[in-house]
Amino acid sequence: MFAPDGWWRTTRVGLVGLVAAFLLLVVSGQLKTMAGELVAIWITDGYLLGHMLLLRRRDKPIFLAGAFVGLLLANLIGDESFYVAFSFTLAGIVEICAAVLMLPAVKSARELVQPKVFVRFVVGACVIAPMLSGMVAVVLLQGIFTSHPFSSLSNWMISDALGFLIFTPVTLVMLSGEWRTLLERGNRVKSALILALIGVAAAIVFSQTSYGDLYWMLPPLALLAFHAELSTVLLGILLFICIAVPLTIHGTGPLWLSPFATMQDRVLALQLFTVAALSIVLPITVLQTQRNALLSALLDGQRRFRNLAERSEEVVMELSADGRFQYVSPRANAVLGYEPELLVGTSVLGLAHQDDRRELQRLLVHAGSMSAEQSVQYRVRRADGTHIWVRSFIAAMPSGVPGERAALAFTMRDIDVLVVAEQKRLADEQHLRDIAFVDSLTGLHNRRYLDDKVRELLRAPARGASPRPVAILFADVDYFKNYNDEYGHQAGDECLKIVGQCIATTIRSGDSLARYGGEEFVVLLEDCDPAEAVATAELIRGAVEALGLEHLGSPLGVVTLSIGVAQAQICRAVDAAQLFELADSGLYAAKRLGKNRVGRVQDGAGAPQAGSGEPGGPDPTPTRW
Repeated sequence: MFAPDGWWRTTRVGLVGLVAAFLLLVVSGQLKTMAGELVAIWITDGYLLGHMLLLRRRDKPIFLAGAFVGLLLANLIGDESFYVAFSFTLAGIVEICAAVLMLPAVKSARELVQPKVFVRFVVGACVIAPMLSGMVAVVLLQGIFTSHPFSSLSNWMISDALGFLIFTPVTLVMLSGEWRTLLERGNRVKSALILALIGVAAAIVFSQTSYGDLYWMLPPLALLAFHAELSTVLLGILLFICIAVPLTIHGTGPLWLSPFATMQDRVLALQLFTVAALSIVLPITVLQTQRNALLSALLDGQRRFRNLAERSEEVVMELSADGRFQYVSPRANAVLGYEPELLVGTSVLGLAHQDDRRELQRLLVHAGSMSAEQSVQYRVRRADGTHIWVRSFIAAMPSGVPGERAALAFTMRDIDVLVVAEQKRLADEQHLRDIAFVDSLTGLHNRRYLDDKVRELLRAPARGASPRPVAILFADVDYFKNYNDEYGHQAGDECLKIVGQCIATTIRSGDSLARYGGEEFVVLLEDCDPAEAVATAELIRGAVEALGLEHLGSPLGVVTLSIGVAQAQICRAVDAAQLFELADSGLYAAKRLGKNRVGRVQDGAGAPQAGSGEPGGPDPTPTRW
């Protein structure tokens, strides 16, 4: 069951078809020439086809039924026989149905003139459909008249084809709203002038019979095709027909200069001229419409790209193969301080920091030659002379021309705040690590650092490296408790600082020194043989003694060190622990021998070795004790 609004919609569609078909057929009947001759252009079927294309599928049968009734009523007015009226009506309906079935669904004249659709329109609607309807009329009306009610089948086909070619697109233009392009600001004056030119030219050509200047209509029509919108072109063709056909029928125009036998021949000549004009104008219009669509898409793409580029946080650029700016987005002003126009033609390498220039150039070459996307972080110079960190993405853009080097798509994002913040974070982390590994009193490394260093050495063999010879020097300030008692703890702290700095300046740059706790210091020597270890210990001991720091609590009168030495190749944690134990045993031996000495205990020997550095004492070379 239909709802009330559904019934009204269905009825309205049918009434529109009936009224439109009836009125247009009446108008066409008034344009007939004489004795049943056909008009030059058949309006009715062209309009009905255009209207049918815009309807929904379920509304098309209702519209077609209304159009059938309207055509039949109009034909009954002009013809006395119901059979003749019915035959003409059926032929028209067959023509419309055939044209609709051979066309895809289109909703505008712009869609209709797309190349593939337009070919189907010309072949299906303008050739096959008029041929079918003409054959139906011939079969149904054969024997009814002594002569055909139309002069020839070709006249029938041409008039119907012209009706489709002109009035179907015009109907789509009017009913789809495309005609509003005529009212757009950029089209008003131009469209009005071109239409006026067509009207004036047609009036001049067809209102006189002095000169055979029919083809003077072609230049204005070509101008129309090249410079007007589709809707204007169709209206211009319609304007030409509305002027040329009535004037020709009423006895004026260049066609009257030719000796045509009948009016029908003269109308046929006008039809052929119109077909020739359309064969020039419509293909140009189709190509121009396609060109305008491509240009519009291109401009729209450029507009979208520029909008995105201007609103992006990144500077969007296009570089030539050698790294010169070809396009720079307006964002460059905010990020770099340069006007985009000033950068065009210059090299991006000229902006890069000299320390980063070589890497950037390498990636530009690689991106262009390998067509690979690259990402790089570097510094660029701003207009005010300062440098900021940026990140760029580089990608090749193929030129499409064989042998031509590809341009480069290039973006630049300001990451200076992020990089500076990351650098500060890393510096803070390093500072915290330094604090964790630094003795707060002496400024030297602490025991935690030394333990970490030993673990690093133990990891080296695990990675496939051979064990490395390592020496440990255990140093202890002699009679340090007496020093604190004599001079106070603050003086004791200063003494430890001086001793620590003295040891640091004596050892090699690659050796590690740490305050192990209290008055104890440890030196870690890498790639060191036993003799070198003992010699280094003697240098340290002698350097501290040479400082001559007063120590009334020591029998020697100055601050001195006792040092234990141990050397071995370590591979495991147990090896490191044993090495520290041996160094500690060497220190104990040096203390027992009277301090201010270097003591060494060989692994497994069971007997310590010691040397003395006391004035007038034994030779400092280690000897068996």
